[in-house]
Amino acid sequence: MAQSKERRLWQACADGGLEIVNEFANDGAVDVNWVLGDRLDTPLHCACRFGRLEIVKVLLALSRIEVNKGNIGDASSFFIACQEGHKEVVSLLLADPRIDSNKPANGMATPFYMACQEGHKEVVALLLADPRIDPNRADDQAATPFFLACQNGHKEVVVLLLADSIIDPNKFCSDGESPFSASCRRGCKEVVSLLLADPRIDPTKPRNNETTPFFMACQNGHVEVVSLLLADPRIDPTKPNNNEATPFFMACQNGHVEVVSLLLADPRIAPNIPKNGGATPLYAACENGHKEVVSLLLANPIIDPKKSNNNEATPFIIACQNGHKEVVSLLLAEPKIDPNKPFNDQSTPLWFASQNGHLAVVQRLLASGREIDTRKRSDFNNRTAAEQGKASGILDKEDDETEEDFERSKTNGPLCADLIDEYERDPAAVRHRLRGLPGLRECFIGHLFALVVFYSDNFVVTNERTAHSDLKRFFDITSQLPLDLQMVLCNRVFGSPRDIILSRDSEPGFQLLARTPTWQQ
Repeated sequence: MAQSKERRLWQACADGGLEIVNEFANDGAVDVNWVLGDRLDTPLHCACRFGRLEIVKVLLALSRIEVNKGNIGDASSFFIACQEGHKEVVSLLLADPRIDSNKPANGMATPFYMACQEGHKEVVALLLADPRIDPNRADDQAATPFFLACQNGHKEVVVLLLADSIIDPNKFCSDGESPFSASCRRGCKEVVSLLLADPRIDPTKPRNNETTPFFMACQNGHVEVVSLLLADPRIDPTKPNNNEATPFFMACQNGHVEVVSLLLADPRIAPNIPKNGGATPLYAACENGHKEVVSLLLANPIIDPKKSNNNEATPFIIACQNGHKEVVSLLLAEPKIDPNKPFNDQSTPLWFASQNGHLAVVQRLLASGREIDTRKRSDFNNRTAAEQGKASGILDKEDDETEEDFERSKTNGPLCADLIDEYERDPAAVRHRLRGLPGLRECFIGHLFALVVFYSDNFVVTNERTAHSDLKRFFDITSQLPLDLQMVLCNRVFGSPRDIILSRDSEPGFQLLARTPTWQQ
């Protein structure tokens, strides 16, 4: 079927077919404002979108052209040219007295707004020079063109706007966020640096919910911006939001290990301050399974790993409840942690792990060598951890429970229960078997109490030149310890130092040489 003249005109505008455009533009029977597709673009819209300067000239010369006609989003041809950054087309349209240069699209974004949002500095400069342009006109959320340029990190556009006295650099959005805060939230380091140097900018102004620009940078893990702000004496790095969550809390909650490390080095930071409800930064990191952050926090002597929330839920409980097995392993290695401290209804960490079918967590608890209370009953339903695991296999799905959580509890809950029952009958045998499981053995390496127990239960050297890879790893690890402690460990592992001889190599680590009745250094 032959295409209509209107469709061919539209396609020529898109493809740059100037001859076809000239042919149909001079045909008075052709509707030059015809629209195509769901976007409802006219030929002029299309020519402006693709920057077809010569075609735009032809179309503008037609008296019947509707220059301000909007498409499906009510974007005019001028709006589209500014959005796409076609400077020559924008200049041509500005010279036409019919053009409404401030006509917004849906959402109240103006052509100037779009040029700033997209970072088209040449178009922005051109529009700033036109007295008809309102450079402070905001969208329906009160976000100005300057706000969008800052939020999107368009440094050169920001420089242009800051140099114009008409621009208000402190105009806030409807939620109270400032352009400076937006640049911190998005991690736009160069814009943040530029704004910090401008005396008109208040870098401490919070949003309506009391989240400061510094808070936003920490929350989103923008370590370079955080570093910049920490160096500014006007910044209070401890100011919480209206939920009493500090910037440090948010960095921990979201797992931003570099930001956490940076903040821990700042003496102003109090790393144990909880948010509303009593959850500490460590609790938040454990709740979300951020093992690198948890490891960093546990290594800091200021951190209190036992501090619970207002419901007596400890970091250890929430890690077990949510099935974060690697975090659980880290916490088990911390002597200050009580692995049996219950929730306020007397439900233990083991109970929560069994209830939710977190088999790997239950395995780690029972294999750890820590005294785990398997018989304590929860006041919630008077069940032990094993009884709760069995019940999870037959209970119906809760309304707020995901399908994945339900299936895991249903499948693994009874397995957890069986393992706990077996442990109660013979703890030593279960512990020994669990420590040999793939993936579980490695979780204890590096934790001194677990290291000694693990190797003493699994390796006894009786043959000359034993060459087990795990045994060599044991020597490599212990080589970093003082010699007297090495002797204690080897005594525990092998029963008697007469069984082996250890010798220092020229390289780090120890090497098993031969069975001998004496120690040689």
